[in-house]
Amino acid sequence: MTAIKVASFNLKRDSFFARQNRWRTRRELVRKMIEESGATIIGVQELLPSMEEDIRAMLEDYSVFGFGRTRKLKNEESAILFKGKPTDVKFNKTFWLSKKPEKYGSRAYFSIFPRICTVCELYVRHFGRRIRVFNTHFDHVCPMARTLSVRIILEYMHKLNSIEKLPTILMGDLNCKPDSKPIQMLSENLHTFDDIKLTNIYQSFDAGEIRNTYHGFKGKYKEQPIDYIFVSEEFEIDDAYIDTTAIDGMYPSDHFPLVAVLRLKEELSE
Repeated sequence: MTAIKVASFNLKRDSFFARQNRWRTRRELVRKMIEESGATIIGVQELLPSMEEDIRAMLEDYSVFGFGRTRKLKNEESAILFKGKPTDVKFNKTFWLSKKPEKYGSRAYFSIFPRICTVCELYVRHFGRRIRVFNTHFDHVCPMARTLSVRIILEYMHKLNSIEKLPTILMGDLNCKPDSKPIQMLSENLHTFDDIKLTNIYQSFDAGEIRNTYHGFKGKYKEQPIDYIFVSEEFEIDDAYIDTTAIDGMYPSDHFPLVAVLRLKEELSE
């Protein structure tokens, strides 16, 4: 069966204090990296409405799905870019990573900002079937909020699986090191949902290949990632890598994209 590429990529919004590496100087680099990646599905984080406008204009082959994290659905999105027809997206929802996930703009514990997750059901023509994709961005301050976020996403996976079980991908900037509780919960399936069995794509990396995904526009090597892709048992991982490409000496973002090449197991394909 044909394989597809999927990627998780924090695009880095402009902050008030940022003077260098602003979006307007990087957006063409982002366009080039995404186009050359060949990815069918990309989960992007820190996507502001103005950035979304640029993405839609620059990358006409991609549709963008997701809503902002505030009560008025503005500000940052954890959006899903899909290289396919908009009509191939059968379901599209954003929920909040709080104790009231259906409440717009709600926050968890001591989170400074609301945090969200976007889920889409996509008909992937290369597979000849639908799959379900979650994309998220966890809190960067509070460990309890990150643990709660995992539990909420697992509950949504389970709820949607009870309606129809689909091959599932979870990706995002989780702001967690590999030995943290949230990552262990996902990687080792330390939860109560028998219908959810996820694999961390870093398990397919060779020794020494796992490195930092956040690099602060410097590209320096460190040891531990904070960006992740997890896949359900219906998938085989053909390849996975962290794309450390610089374009003309510049980096498109302060995060490296994390990329996986996936195919469906033959016995589970339609």
